[in-house]
Amino acid sequence: MTADTRARLLLLALPQMGPARLAWLLAAAEAPAVVDALRAGRVPDGVGDPPPGVTRAMVSKWQDRIRTAPSRVEGILAASRELGVTIRSPLDPSWPFADDPEPPCLLFLIGDPNLLTAPIRVAVVGTRRCTAIGRTVANDLGAELAGAGGVVVSGLALGVDGAAHRGALEHSDGAVIGVVGSGLDVVYPRANRPLWDEVGRRGLLLSEAPTGHRPERWRFPARNRLIAALSHAVVVVESHERGGALSTADEALRRDRPVMAVPGSVLSPASRGTNALLIDGAVPVRNAGDVLAYLGHPLPSGSPPAPPEPRPGPGGTAGSERLPVPGIAHDPIGARILAEVATGPVHLDQLVLVTGLTVADVLAAVQTLQAAGLVDLDGSTVLFRSGSA
Repeated sequence: MTADTRARLLLLALPQMGPARLAWLLAAAEAPAVVDALRAGRVPDGVGDPPPGVTRAMVSKWQDRIRTAPSRVEGILAASRELGVTIRSPLDPSWPFADDPEPPCLLFLIGDPNLLTAPIRVAVVGTRRCTAIGRTVANDLGAELAGAGGVVVSGLALGVDGAAHRGALEHSDGAVIGVVGSGLDVVYPRANRPLWDEVGRRGLLLSEAPTGHRPERWRFPARNRLIAALSHAVVVVESHERGGALSTADEALRRDRPVMAVPGSVLSPASRGTNALLIDGAVPVRNAGDVLAYLGHPLPSGSPPAPPEPRPGPGGTAGSERLPVPGIAHDPIGARILAEVATGPVHLDQLVLVTGLTVADVLAAVQTLQAAGLVDLDGSTVLFRSGSA
């Protein structure tokens, strides 16, 4: 390990040391010189005005803790070896953030680092509180992008992120990059542990946080900038009006990455953020073909992405019965019903009126959607099946 990497680990081990604070210190001197200055009870010569939140008391704490940081670094290194974590620094020839305006101090990886240089890397992100439609679209996008040779980048969160990763893993050898907001030994959210492990085993799991670091609130906006930086485009599937996925879109714009969005019902709260992105000029996306064509990787003429194979319904596990999920492009009746119930429960009689179908035909379509895990039928009322959040 180089002296620079060890010095960066020492700085990362300090309390409340985030990317902006590290950048402030490292703008004045190389990492070993910053460590020497703090040990001497001062800040590096030439340091500029501190970023918001940095107080004299905080700097004093860093100066105290830098003397005991080496023992913590040894703990980080031991945990990293046990977990199979590799550490990359800006001095590595394959550093993926060479031209980034806000690069991480170090990068911690589990899995295949070659995915960082894949020719097509697309972020698929969105709300944790997604609708059944949003989850289906994210899963299908992940599957179609991976099936077409792309790598799906996302944040391993509940909802849209996890659905995109699962779709990609179901239809590729592991074309996924999971960017997380904690140390690679601190799984968050815990419900996604199986997915987290599979991404690390078959794809690439990465973080700028050393092992042992908890998922503090500020780490998730920071994580979003890495998702944007590692991707050739960012697709927002669903986002509430102030959803976290919008910060990923902002970070993409800062880096001149195209921002794309899936249109949603104007009455659905889960689509307010994405529809606002479209009004502001985001590229509309219906499927992976739209994304790939915009990026200059169109599919052969007349060959749209193959529809995903049937996948388990909610709660399904390996070996469980696999149920077909109606594709929105191929089942206009199902799509119309889903659009109607996106804003709240709808009575079967209302669906008969808006579709012009018989009661029997509407009921058959609803039962198909119910079997696929997209809706629930409560008496004569149809509603979205509540997703994990």
